[in-house]
Amino acid sequence: MNQIIISISDFEERAALLEEDKLTEFFIQRNEQNRINGNIYKARVANVLPGMESAFLDIGTEKNAFLHVRDLREFEEKYLSGVKNSNRPIEEILSVGDEIIVQIVKEPRGDKGARVTTHYTIPGKYLVLMPNDSHIAISQKIKEPEERERLETAIHKIKPDEMGVIIRTAAKDKTNLHFEREIEYLVKKWKNIENSFKKSRAGEILYQDNDMVTRTVRDVFSNQIDELIIDDEKRYWEIVDYVRAFSDNTFKTKVKLFESSLHIFDHYNVTKGLEAALNERVWLDCGGYLIIQKTEALISIDVNTGRNTGMTNLEETVVETNVEAAIEIARQLRLRNLSGIIIIDFIDMKVEKDKLKVVEVLGQCLKKDRIKNNIIHFTDLGLVEMTRKRQGSPLAKYYQKPCPCCDGTGTVKSKESIILDIMREIREIGEDDDIRRIRLATSAELYDFICEAYIEFITGYLKLRNKEFVLKKNKKNEEKNNNDYEIVMEM
Repeated sequence: MNQIIISISDFEERAALLEEDKLTEFFIQRNEQNRINGNIYKARVANVLPGMESAFLDIGTEKNAFLHVRDLREFEEKYLSGVKNSNRPIEEILSVGDEIIVQIVKEPRGDKGARVTTHYTIPGKYLVLMPNDSHIAISQKIKEPEERERLETAIHKIKPDEMGVIIRTAAKDKTNLHFEREIEYLVKKWKNIENSFKKSRAGEILYQDNDMVTRTVRDVFSNQIDELIIDDEKRYWEIVDYVRAFSDNTFKTKVKLFESSLHIFDHYNVTKGLEAALNERVWLDCGGYLIIQKTEALISIDVNTGRNTGMTNLEETVVETNVEAAIEIARQLRLRNLSGIIIIDFIDMKVEKDKLKVVEVLGQCLKKDRIKNNIIHFTDLGLVEMTRKRQGSPLAKYYQKPCPCCDGTGTVKSKESIILDIMREIREIGEDDDIRRIRLATSAELYDFICEAYIEFITGYLKLRNKEFVLKKNKKNEEKNNNDYEIVMEM
């Protein structure tokens, strides 16, 4: 059974996709965190950089947004020059102070501002309207030639000539009535955006993508979903109304209100799956395991046989582990929303057909992923390279932060290294004739370590220089693993 489980509270909205009782995707929106991806703004040009073929735009956010010239061509063609396939440099198209409509395609990340475009997309449940385009695109997940032809013909008859449409996977087998109703709705939305542009100020939002619950219903709730269960009555009726407007009546019967004293995520084991999704180590049913680690440049996934010793021979054990790992990796990428460059180190296989089998399994499982991905075959080093488009934030961002002790490196200085730092400082201070007493305050762990091996040496060293040494535990912070220390000098 495939289910969508939605939890609503005063502070956040969360949705979980369960496929065969396994947590596969997770969506979250916290009230204090504004999601801006997909939003459309009225922007003012703050700076034009000819050398980078780009411009920085003021959209009212903390950092200016980044617009590359290739993301400006649709706007130039429709609203400025009217020339198709223009190659004019950006400094001839935009000047500081100009105002244009832009849509966020990448949210701000680190020191980088948002990435924006003028290739606008207004998504519906079955169709995506492209106001600055005129062609029709069809989801690659719709494979049947007859169905693709039917959909293209139907949309071509009802779409405005100057606008384009992307036909989504959910449109498969839907009637013209669904499409007519949605085209009318999306075109009206775009007309409202254009009208708002004329009377709004730079930095104002002209269009805001739907909230997390509505996006989940729009993008995830499909014929493959057996139930959608939500624990909030008000939002339950909102979903029923949305489904009634855009979907078949059969969808309405799948929406259910959860009424119990137990938390909905505990009832459906979402909480347990969520905790496991934040661990580096992921155990496989066969006894093997994955190690998933994120770096600034890429995601690395290491596959290990672990407790899987096999029943016949080593090669079969390796292939069995790798196949199960491929299935689990596809799920973990969706669940953790990992993106960018992904390097997978499967256990070494000697036979080429075994490698092909593992890559084929990985590819088949990733077909369920709504986010675009691309698998590259085994490299000469025996690694599988793949990419996954960045969309939204990784799961860990909502539940984890870098360790304040190691700053996210996963390691801290050893006790021996810290003691050597302390002794270097004491040696420098010991050469100052004006200092008469040195007080050293450390954590309980460092205190015991110094008393065992170093106290006599430090005391003797300072005594030769007529200095008193006092060692004490730092009562401000007595955590066992805290290796902070404080040196106080007295005249």
